[in-house]
Amino acid sequence: MTNQVYGKLYDESSKKERISIEQMNRGSALIWTLVSALIIFLIWAPFQQGLFNGQQLEFERPIYWAVIWSAALLLLCVAAFVKHMRITDRREITAVWVWLLPLTYILSLFSAVSHYMAMDMILIMCANAAFFSIGVFLLQHHAANRVMRAALLWTTYIVVIYGFINWFGQRLFAGSLVGWFTRIVSNGVYTDAVMTDSNGLRLASVFQYANTYAAFLMAMLFAVLFTAVRSRKWYDTLIHGFMLVPIILSIALTLSRGGLIMLPVVFIILLLFLKPAQQLVWIINLMLSVIISLIVLDPITQLGLSLNQVYNGADALKGWALLIGASAVNAALIWLVGKFLQPLFERKFKRWSSRRMASLWLPLGGVLAVAVLGFLIVGTGLRNTLPENMRTRVENINFQQHSVLERITFYKDAMKMVADYPVLGGGGGAWAVLYEKYQNNPYISNQTHNYFLQYLDETGIVGLLILLSFLIYVFYQYIRSYYRIEDEEKKHAHFFYFLIAFSILMHSLLDFNMSYVYISILVFFALGGMAAAIGAKPLFGKKAAEGTKTSNAEGSGTGYPAIYTAAAAVIAIVLVITAGRYLASIKASQEASQLLQGAEQINYEEVREPLDRALDIRPTYPATVSQLAALLQGVYNSTQDVRYLNEAESRLTDVLKKESHSKELIAQLASVYMMKNDQQSSFMQYANNLDKFTWDMNWYNQVIMQAANLGYQAFGQGDFESQKMYAQHGSDAYDKMVAGVEHLKTLPEGQLQGREFSITPQTALSAGKAKYFAGQPEEAASVLKGLLTDDYSNPENLETARWYLIALTKTGQEDQEVYDKLIKADPSAKEQIESLSAIEF
Repeated sequence: MTNQVYGKLYDESSKKERISIEQMNRGSALIWTLVSALIIFLIWAPFQQGLFNGQQLEFERPIYWAVIWSAALLLLCVAAFVKHMRITDRREITAVWVWLLPLTYILSLFSAVSHYMAMDMILIMCANAAFFSIGVFLLQHHAANRVMRAALLWTTYIVVIYGFINWFGQRLFAGSLVGWFTRIVSNGVYTDAVMTDSNGLRLASVFQYANTYAAFLMAMLFAVLFTAVRSRKWYDTLIHGFMLVPIILSIALTLSRGGLIMLPVVFIILLLFLKPAQQLVWIINLMLSVIISLIVLDPITQLGLSLNQVYNGADALKGWALLIGASAVNAALIWLVGKFLQPLFERKFKRWSSRRMASLWLPLGGVLAVAVLGFLIVGTGLRNTLPENMRTRVENINFQQHSVLERITFYKDAMKMVADYPVLGGGGGAWAVLYEKYQNNPYISNQTHNYFLQYLDETGIVGLLILLSFLIYVFYQYIRSYYRIEDEEKKHAHFFYFLIAFSILMHSLLDFNMSYVYISILVFFALGGMAAAIGAKPLFGKKAAEGTKTSNAEGSGTGYPAIYTAAAAVIAIVLVITAGRYLASIKASQEASQLLQGAEQINYEEVREPLDRALDIRPTYPATVSQLAALLQGVYNSTQDVRYLNEAESRLTDVLKKESHSKELIAQLASVYMMKNDQQSSFMQYANNLDKFTWDMNWYNQVIMQAANLGYQAFGQGDFESQKMYAQHGSDAYDKMVAGVEHLKTLPEGQLQGREFSITPQTALSAGKAKYFAGQPEEAASVLKGLLTDDYSNPENLETARWYLIALTKTGQEDQEVYDKLIKADPSAKEQIESLSAIEF
């Protein structure tokens, strides 16, 4: 009897310890410490340029700090919830599955075309996985979930208001607000918060890139719209209704065509998840906000354009008054809709909502409405109501517009890369490193403008399949749970996160939003929020759902939470150590840069010390190795001690084993060889790597001109084998260049070429010489003839005529007119023509 009671009490005690997270009534000190740290991170991260992964040293420092943040937050999370984890159910298994994503980047390290970029992406994906895991566990907790939703909204409002401070010309004030915790502020101004491109001024706020800001705003617009409709307190409804107008105006001021196209598409898809009454309220609220925004859009646009040229306090005040007034009117209207229309619609449509397919009718009508509205704006005079800069962007929305054609080109070129790196990809940063090899024309873009294609390039088919299977599982299980939950409050507790993740991923089909680590972390945290809503059934079998005695007892009897916690702790420690070491390396490298910039006379030993510290940590980091090589070259120029050049050569050769596609390092090694008077090795650096930079005009020029010079030297030495080898390199490079110029003529009319790519007279002259020494006198004569002018006082024209006649004589032909003009201008040319054309090789 005693044993039975004891056993019963023990069983209940065990279950009490292992209650599920969503059954927790209160949060521990660890949970609220985690929430507080997350909020601080959400305020800090956007102002670090959105943690953009720009694949350069100046972008890396805040990213490494974000990795350390993510590791610390992960440790807090597992410590807070280890007693409540179950891991093996359909919900929490995703917190294990997500770690396969950084694993794919680790596997791609074996075929990585850039070691340092690949390592950076491993760290970034670990940060993403950490935030997903935090989302899975933390957002099951009802109180923490509510606080995090509010935190995401309020940090968004901070970013939006900050954007308007810059738009209204108050850039110094904006810089003073955040300059103490971000390096982006330069000369007192947050750089490119209002960016400038061929379209004029565009609002970019903290991201410095208008299109990503538009993607972020679109996601948060739907989150705010959802929250305004769901708010039960009148002041919450007023606050969120107030912010709808600034968000919509900000989207318009980004001038993002992708945002304007994707917004209605995503909105219509999202309506499918709502009941008819909710759909109607969403549509009314959005239309009200859009109409009020359009009323003040033109004056706010014009004020912003003028204030960013010349600041005027009165005009700035007028801009703020328009913005606040329009927002206040909208807030009142949103409150009235929620107070009177929303209850009415819910009563009227209650019976209709229970019908099958009831949620389809309004979205289908929305498609028609969007089509009609699009036609009115693009095809009629209604577009004239828009500001001129926005009207121009809207009028240019078509499939023959240059940004559309360029994106299609990016996508085709990305698939070419896949053919060479199909299974595991080219590692993190593969596109940025390799795109010049595969590009169709000489554009400049370190991003593919499509998250999934970039992921495919970096991790191969294996990586993309794992990513897609993970996303499909999370979305499928979330949507399945969403439709099975009857309780409206519970149903919508995580819909907020679905809105964010789905919106940004959709927009990321057209742009590189996920290259902003803040955005990718936000998406994975939101995906974790979605996973937190998945029904907590066992992964296999048909046992009772979460909250039952079966599942609780089952969860308490496993050791998986302890194993997961230990693994998370190990991962967190590795992340902290690795990111910390990389930060130390960057700090040392920046110390050297400051010494180089600040001193009139460089102290070699003083500069060398921090560079050695940096390289002890990351011996093949390109920027630091390049810095050291430049220092060694400078010391050689002063001392003529070849040991310095030998060390520079050794350092560059070693790093190129890991960074074999680095244009800067290859060119620097070529310059070291040139300083050593090893012209052949210098030339071969350019010639052997020409295929990696197929649209770099300067690279072709180096190959062709050096080939001609070295071929001529070998000819003078009687080394006909070397002569032909050099000359053939130059001849082939010229033929490839000619083919490239002809290819560019076939580009669609609306597509921009990109960088200049043309054949200069000097390049053509060198090519003519190269073809002559390659044993192609007919082709040489043809190239050179096209360069001739009637100005025989010009030394370049004299040289061209001389080599033209040498090549022509070699073929047994003559051009008496050119010959007479040349001899008249330069009688000594006669002997050169006769002697050079007579030599057989």
